[in-house]
Amino acid sequence: MVDAKDGESLVNGSEESAASAEYGSTAGGSPKQTLEEVYSRIGVGKAQYIFWTILASIAYFDTTEMVVISTIVPILRCEWELTLVWETMINVSSFLFTAISGALLGKLPDIYGRRYILSIALAALFFSAAGSALAQSKLQFLLLRCIVGISMGVTFPTVIVYSTEIVRNSSREIGPLLVVCVCNISIFLCAVLAYLILGAVGWRWFVFINAIPLVICLIGLCLLPESPRYLVVSGRKDEALVAVSKMAAWNGVKIENDVELVVHQNENLGSISDLLTPAYRKETVLLSIIYFGNLLILFGAIVFIPLALYSGFCGGEGKAPEHKCEEIKQDSLFQLALILSGAVLASGAGYLSAMKLGRSISLKMFSVGGFISTLILYKCFSPRVTIITFFFLKFSQTSNNMVSLIIVPELYPTAIRNTAIGFINSWGKLGGVVGAGLVYVLYYVSPYLVITMFATASAMVMVSSCCWSRETRDITMTDVVR
Repeated sequence: MVDAKDGESLVNGSEESAASAEYGSTAGGSPKQTLEEVYSRIGVGKAQYIFWTILASIAYFDTTEMVVISTIVPILRCEWELTLVWETMINVSSFLFTAISGALLGKLPDIYGRRYILSIALAALFFSAAGSALAQSKLQFLLLRCIVGISMGVTFPTVIVYSTEIVRNSSREIGPLLVVCVCNISIFLCAVLAYLILGAVGWRWFVFINAIPLVICLIGLCLLPESPRYLVVSGRKDEALVAVSKMAAWNGVKIENDVELVVHQNENLGSISDLLTPAYRKETVLLSIIYFGNLLILFGAIVFIPLALYSGFCGGEGKAPEHKCEEIKQDSLFQLALILSGAVLASGAGYLSAMKLGRSISLKMFSVGGFISTLILYKCFSPRVTIITFFFLKFSQTSNNMVSLIIVPELYPTAIRNTAIGFINSWGKLGGVVGAGLVYVLYYVSPYLVITMFATASAMVMVSSCCWSRETRDITMTDVVR
């Protein structure tokens, strides 16, 4: 990582050459510069860390939603006398609408701007999340969580894209890493929070407290400039220059007044059809399968673990439990938090592996580890071994997902980058819906059917990862669709 004050000189080599070739910029003393050249002068400093801190804080809610829902549903089952159908609908509602809005609305930030759309989605997310804490009936709660899902379908993809577009090419992986680290830490802390306060203050305060940071994030978002890469692609070069000048000032670097950014405008912003052109078709399909399988395991496991530990799976009576009202067991919440802590370590492992070994090898390595972990679950040794195995399954799945999350912004150009992540992420959320929903259908027949589902998803991820052949570690991020 290069400090901002060490980034005064322009970067020589492949990045500058590629950027100059793309925009046709002139070399040697010309006032015209590509955005990449300006980013190289700005370096990595205060501006980037402000961006990454605020954006990573926004993304926390996307990952804590499953923990919140899975831990309060047993309480709602008693309070509102939920049937199995209602319980399943509440569990999957927000993620189903996240999948739908990601595919349909993911293109909006490519068309209207990252910050503008993110601000609207974030405000809607807070009011619906906080409002659900005041819901007086199961129908009100369900409708509000559907609005939460629509908002989340926009926020997370935009955060990932935004975090990669405010820094030079050589540092683009840092944003997704910090976002995923905060998300995984948030999952762990949310489970710990549930363990500490859920029994004391009740589910309403727990839901409301989880939504409070969104207000702080919305205020912080108002301080950030729009993504310069988006402004350049949309032809708004004067606004792009104002944005990079603000970032340069935060980093203590001066940008000359006569600098003119070279613009290569793309007329067709946010086109989903571009994802299925020959240049991106194979990668779009493989990444969608990888996301689907990984999130099926993630959300399915978060629902499955409390159920399994409540009923004594791998150490209990060895029979399918009944669907009935039962008290939350604090030990089960603690064990859930312990398993989810593996995600925190996995973020760093996925990042380091992607940087050192490359994206392609890392995808294959972690997918194999996840598949082996699901096979071990079939041999029910003891509750302790089951927890350890789930820990390694979560570690492998999160590491694989970390690598794929680095790949997507590198692969797709700025003109369709948010559209791509929204579309692919929607398949992931659909996997989460399938995973969480099928756990409730299969578990009350036999817990081993749920493990079979996990093994099948792991096999899908492993096959897709092994079919991946495109290495994106050393490519330059582009802005327009070729």
